Amino acid sequence: MADSMVQVRASDEVRRWSMWTGVLIAGTTVLRFVFVGATGIANGEAYYYLWSRFPSLSYYDHPPLVAWMTWATTRFSHGTLAIRLGPLLCSALFGVLLYRLAARLFSPRAAFFAVAIVTTIPIFFATSWVLNPEAPLAPLWVLGLLVLEGMRENDEPWRPLAMGVVTGLAFLAKYSGVLLFGVGLLYVLVSPTGRRWLRRPSLYLAGPVALLFALPVLIWNQQRGWPSLKLHFVERTGLTDPATVAVKVLHAIGDQFGPFHPLMFPALLVVLVICLRRAPRDDRFRFLAVASGPVLLFFLLMMARVRDPESHWTMVAYIPLAVAAGGLLDERSGRLPAWLRVFIAACIAVTLAGTAGFYAYAGHPGLRRLMPAGTYNADKDFFNEMPGWTQLREVVAETAPTLGADAVVASCQYALCSHILTALDDRPNVYCPAPRRTEFDFIGRRDPPPGAPVLYIEDDHYRAPPEALLPDRECRPIRTLPVVRDGVTMQNYHFWACQPRRQIGQ
Repeated sequence: MADSMVQVRASDEVRRWSMWTGVLIAGTTVLRFVFVGATGIANGEAYYYLWSRFPSLSYYDHPPLVAWMTWATTRFSHGTLAIRLGPLLCSALFGVLLYRLAARLFSPRAAFFAVAIVTTIPIFFATSWVLNPEAPLAPLWVLGLLVLEGMRENDEPWRPLAMGVVTGLAFLAKYSGVLLFGVGLLYVLVSPTGRRWLRRPSLYLAGPVALLFALPVLIWNQQRGWPSLKLHFVERTGLTDPATVAVKVLHAIGDQFGPFHPLMFPALLVVLVICLRRAPRDDRFRFLAVASGPVLLFFLLMMARVRDPESHWTMVAYIPLAVAAGGLLDERSGRLPAWLRVFIAACIAVTLAGTAGFYAYAGHPGLRRLMPAGTYNADKDFFNEMPGWTQLREVVAETAPTLGADAVVASCQYALCSHILTALDDRPNVYCPAPRRTEFDFIGRRDPPPGAPVLYIEDDHYRAPPEALLPDRECRPIRTLPVVRDGVTMQNYHFWACQPRRQIGQ
C-alpha cells in the first residue's frame, strides 16, 4: 500500500512539473512568434537563407544543416516567418529534450528549473527565433547528452552507435558539434562506470558512424580544396604569444556577461565549480562537469585565437550547467534561503526588463535618443538592417531597367549582398564581388557577367568604392535612399550606375 502511494505521488509529481514546463515552453514560443512578427530579418539571417536557395552538400562558412532546414521551411513562402520557422521549431524541441535530460539526472522539478534557467538567458532566447546555426545545434547537443547519459547505467550496444549518429548530425549543424564526440570519450575515460565501455566493440564503431554522417561536408570540401578548413584554421586565426592569449581570454570572459545574463553568467560559473567539487563522489555531477568545463575552456581559447570571435559560441557549454543548477535548486526541497529568492527575483526582473526594452526598441528606434551621448554605435545595431527593403526593391525596379535589359545588381559585402538578393527575390540576379572569399564565390555569383550593366548598392555600414570591385566598369552615383523610422535615419542606401567601359561614348 505504501509503495502504491509513493508511486502515485511520483506520478503526480511528473504530471505537475511536466505541465508547468509545457506551459513555459508554449509561453516562450508565443513570445518568439511576437518577436518574429515585430522584426524583419537581419543581414546575417539573409546570408544563411541565401544558402537554402542554392542547395549543396555543404557551404563555405558552415555545414549545411541550417540551409537544408531553411530550404524545407521556405518551400511555399519566402516570408520572415517561413525563414525563421526552423529555429522556432528547434527551440521548442530543445526545451523538451532539456527537460528530459534534467528529469533523468535529477527530478521533474529540477528539469523545470533547468528549462526556466535557459529561458532567462538572453542568447538562448535570441537564437531561438533568429535564423542561425546554433538553432539546430542546441537540440542535437542535448540529444547527444541524453544518449551519453543513457550509457551511464545501460549496456545496450546500440547506444554508442546512436551517439555517433547524433554527433554526425551535430557536426552538420556546426563544426563545433564534433566536440560532442570529445565529451563522450572524456566521460568514458574519467568515469568509473563509464570505463566499462572501453571493453565493448560498439564504442569503437561510433567514430565511423559519425564520419558517415559528416561525409557531405567532407566531400564538398575535398572537391574544392578544403576552403572551409582554410577559413577557420588559417584565415581567421593569428599566431599570438601566451600573454596575449591570456588577455584575450579575459576579454572573452568579460564579453559573456551580456549575452549570458549579467547575473546568471557568474552564477553558472559557481555551479561549474560545485560540479567539479562533487564530481569525485557523484557521477551525475562528473558527467555535467565533463560536458561543460572542457567545452567552455575550448571555446574561450578559440575566441582568443581568432580575429572575429562571437560570444555566443560558448552557449552549448552552459546547457549542462543549467541542468546542474536545476538539480542544486531541487535539493532544497523546503523554502529557499532569502538571499537566493532575492537573487532569482533579480534574474527574472533583469530578463523581463531586457526583453521588454528589446521589444520596445524594435518598434520605436527613436528610443536611441535616450541613450547617453557616445554610447550608441550604429554599426553594431542590427535593427538598422531590418527596415527599408520594400523601398529598396522599388528603387531597383525603377532604376535597373534604365541601365539596360541585362542589368544586374551587386554590392560589396556578403551579408548585405544576401539581404539585397532576399529582398529582390534575386530579380535581377545579385552578385557579390567582395574583397574576401564568401559563399558567393562557390555559387557562381562573385563577378557580374562581362558586359552587363551593374546597379551597385552600398549602405552606411558597408562602403567600398565600386570601381575598385568592378575595375572593368565606370561608375557614377545616381541616388541615395534614406530609411527613416520613428524620426531617426536607420540606414542610407547608396546607388551607383556602373557601365562597361567599352560602352562609354557609344
